[in-house]
Amino acid sequence: MAERKSAKAAAGSSSQNGSDVPMQEFPMPKTELVQKFHVHYLGMTSVSRPIGMDIINGAIDSLVSSTGKEDWTPVILSIADTTVAVIKEKEEEEALVECRVRFLSFMGVGRDIHSFAFIMDTGSQHFQCHVFWCEPNAGSVSEAVQAACVLRYQKCLVARPPSQRAGSSSSPSADSVTRRVTTSVKRGVQSLIDTLKPKKQPSELPQQ
Repeated sequence: MAERKSAKAAAGSSSQNGSDVPMQEFPMPKTELVQKFHVHYLGMTSVSRPIGMDIINGAIDSLVSSTGKEDWTPVILSIADTTVAVIKEKEEEEALVECRVRFLSFMGVGRDIHSFAFIMDTGSQHFQCHVFWCEPNAGSVSEAVQAACVLRYQKCLVARPPSQRAGSSSSPSADSVTRRVTTSVKRGVQSLIDTLKPKKQPSELPQQ
């Protein structure tokens, strides 16, 4: 009986020690950082190209001129490293728009520093530009979207097998798309830096 008890105790001890190994190999995922901003959503319009400040400004001007302030929807812009969601303020469980960060091709602040927009590549050469009005300006929103794109790119690199990290692939991958997105985002942020140094006071809300 004593030998059996000793054997069971030894087996239990070894199983407990062995259980520590999987925990180290498969750590619990970290909580995804989500930033939320209260903004106005002017809407979405189709655009001809996936990148370009001229495309961004054209989409902003089009929606500002075709809508009145009373038509803008108060929303919560929820920004994570995987998804940008546009959620109604009074109906937080209902998302008006959900955009995957990996398909974001360009972003930028418009001529008015309150205006912000980003372009989504929806496939088959179709591109959609989503436009927002931010208070007191679009700086914080722009920086949050840029950070989400950079973090998404870094996660893609870490997830790649070592062999793919060292070599190059002849076919386009999700990472190549993300790299293009990151470059475009940096251009948009640079335009924000230039825009946030105006010589005159920021313009007020457009009057209809």
